[in-house]
Formats: sequence, C-alpha cells, structure tokens
Amino acid sequence: MDYRLLITQRALDDLAEIIGHIAEDDSDAASRFGNTLLDHKELLSRFPRMGSTIRERSQVRKLSHSPIVVYYQIRKDKHLVEILHLRHASRKEPQL
Repeated sequence: MDYRLLITQRALDDLAEIIGHIAEDDSDAASRFGNTLLDHKELLSRFPRMGSTIRERSQVRKLSHSPIVVYYQIRKDKHLVEILHLRHASRKEPQL
C-alpha cells in the first residue's frame, strides 16, 4: 500500500522559488523541471525509504533530483511521507 504524501508550506514555498528562478531564463524549462520534480517525488509514496538518512537527524531523509535535494520524513504511524524542504544541492542543508 502506498504512503500518502504531504508537502509542507515551506516545501511549497521552496518549489515556487526554484521554479521562479528557472523561469527568469526559460519558462518552458521551469515548467518541465517542476513537472519532473513532482513526478520524482511521487516515487516516495511507493518507495519511502529510497532516500538516505541525514546524520544529524536520522528520522529525516534526503533524495536528490539533481540539482535539487528533497528533504522528507516518514511517519509510519500515519502511513505518510512528509516533504519538509527543497533545496539546491550547492546550498547548505536547511535547519530542520
């Protein structure tokens, strides 16, 4: 059974910022990238443990969709994957 996905407001804000930045140069590329990123996160509903754990917070995992890193946690009790943050790989890891 697939896990439900919940995208936090912070992650939605991150996504809007990322797409907006790409759109400054190429709106079609921004749309394509946004769609592939959303498709990629859908894999988490089927394979929630596909990302690696973060040393500092073992309950938080990260999954790369180059150049973006998706930070998330699995909430087994609710059968839920919670997307916490989206970040460009060149940036410092977020405070989670």
